[in-house]
Amino acid sequence: MQFISIKQNFYAIGGVGVVLLLWFKRMRGLALLLATGLAVGLSDFLGAMAKELVARDRPCHVLSGLREIANCSNSFSFPSNHAINSFTAATLVGLSYKKTAYALYTLAILIGYSRVYLGVHYPSDVLGGALCGILIGYLGNKYLYSKMLGFLKTRPPAETDREHT
Repeated sequence: MQFISIKQNFYAIGGVGVVLLLWFKRMRGLALLLATGLAVGLSDFLGAMAKELVARDRPCHVLSGLREIANCSNSFSFPSNHAINSFTAATLVGLSYKKTAYALYTLAILIGYSRVYLGVHYPSDVLGGALCGILIGYLGNKYLYSKMLGFLKTRPPAETDREHT
């Protein structure tokens, strides 16, 4: 379970996904990557701010007898930033490419479950993070992705593009 909670374990497959998305989808892929990056950055920031406002201690700091499987962070517990970020990405990309939604939501659910299993979050931390992530992902798809897609598709050709035509 710890494997799925460590983001570095997904860098290689994520890199391959980025290359394939840009290769096959070009401007749509670039717009999706930019929108997803901005939305996840925003969700991570909002999650960190909410943690400070709620100031709920993590179960690994409070519950005695909890078997420590993973390192327990010194940040607060609610909401789970892993859940917010993974559900933001799953929602934004899943709305854009419907065939990927099942796999992305399955991964997001596994990430959220792993945080509870490892004892670093309460179930309500993950549920709150998932709900916030779904909302941010929906809004990111509706506003960021559509605006970036429109901007990238209507941009004038670069000077180098005009020279070769």
